[in-house]
Amino acid sequence: MTRSTPPIAAALATATALALALTACGSDAKPSDKISGVPTTAPTTAPTTPSASAPEPGAPTFKLPADVKVKIDGFESTDATKKAVLRDTSYAITAILEAEAMASDKETPNFKRYFTGLHGAEFADTIIKYGKDGNVITGSYRYYKPTASVTNASSATATYCEDQRNGYDKDRKTGKVKKNAPSPQDYSLWSLVLAKGTTGDWQVFSYDVKEGAKECQSS
Repeated sequence: MTRSTPPIAAALATATALALALTACGSDAKPSDKISGVPTTAPTTAPTTPSASAPEPGAPTFKLPADVKVKIDGFESTDATKKAVLRDTSYAITAILEAEAMASDKETPNFKRYFTGLHGAEFADTIIKYGKDGNVITGSYRYYKPTASVTNASSATATYCEDQRNGYDKDRKTGKVKKNAPSPQDYSLWSLVLAKGTTGDWQVFSYDVKEGAKECQSS
């Protein structure tokens, strides 16, 4: 499955280009076997955190159905600011999946918390339409090879890879899974521009997605 995303607004093209340029510098994120976003059998109370340790104060709680599995690898850093950027990036990732799994007719609280601005609103509208068309997601999703770059106290960029080879659309009413053969298009490279929100969270206000990314086709 490859996710449908809204077109990039022309006014944000410069910001996206900045994200790609800055993230090329990389980060000191290290590989990790920690998994986030894996729900328990009681998804209504299952917390999602960027690590297997106890959730930090103020961390979001996600409600993912049992048939949606999420693995987030290496979203760590020894630098405190980059660590916060990568942590909130992992929350933004899980917020996307939660919204796509809920098929809500309005923007979900966690998505609204981690996405902002015109780009965030466009993305929310796309996810809402996806649900109104009778779709929800199912399967497994993996996120890896993160990088982070901090521009200043209120601006940062991040990139990461996504593997959707085992992720599928599902008909919300019938439960029928719309399986398709794995494809190189199932590998995507995400580039984010983030800003520090008034609540202290790093929020995504611009992003770009490169489907079929060759740099993501090796772990």
